[in-house]
Amino acid sequence: MIAICMRYKDKSTFQDKFKNKLVDWGLHFYPKIVKEKNIIGYHAPILNLGKKDSVFILKNIIQSVEGCDYLTVHLHNGKDRTVNRDDLIENLSIVNDFADKKGIKLCIENLRKGFSSNPDNLIDIADEVGCYITYDVGHIPYNKRLEFLEICSDRIYNAHIYEIEINGKHLPPKDLKNLRPILDELLNIKCKLFLIELMEIESILKTEKMLIDYFKNFNDHNFSNKDYKI
Repeated sequence: MIAICMRYKDKSTFQDKFKNKLVDWGLHFYPKIVKEKNIIGYHAPILNLGKKDSVFILKNIIQSVEGCDYLTVHLHNGKDRTVNRDDLIENLSIVNDFADKKGIKLCIENLRKGFSSNPDNLIDIADEVGCYITYDVGHIPYNKRLEFLEICSDRIYNAHIYEIEINGKHLPPKDLKNLRPILDELLNIKCKLFLIELMEIESILKTEKMLIDYFKNFNDHNFSNKDYKI
């Protein structure tokens, strides 16, 4: 499935432009929890799961969004250079167990820098805790993307799709040349959700069209049982 990542501080943009599309709601941009039928999952505020107060915050969010499909979290806030693995495992396990009881899949996202930019760290944590992974393609250098994907493939549930992040800005793809190998592999491992994480409406809709066309072509050549909903 293809969804739009709601990354606006004004929720009217979502209501006006994306009310008929599947949406991943970004609480790190618009912190108010909005529950609509087409919101399939949420991106948590930027927290450091090495700290105990993050457990309380995330459990409250999970309680509030019960009925959604997943919640994506960061293991750290991107600023802290060190991560205490034992604290991280303990806190994430508590959150994951609570999410599981609520029927919500907890996904940890790879970041550009720090502990969770290393795929070995990410899969190690996900395997030990039993949670899923949100694969953010734009957080990974071009020449490392397939290797990262291969290492984490058993745990990937959804993917953030755009060209690349530079200086904190997500750039849209002009075409799918650089993304094609990644999209193919994500489809091969049965990634469930492809989330367009861009800011400009025109770029979102253009990228959505490219993905729809590409996936239809992929399905025509590889699947007779329509494994994916467009």
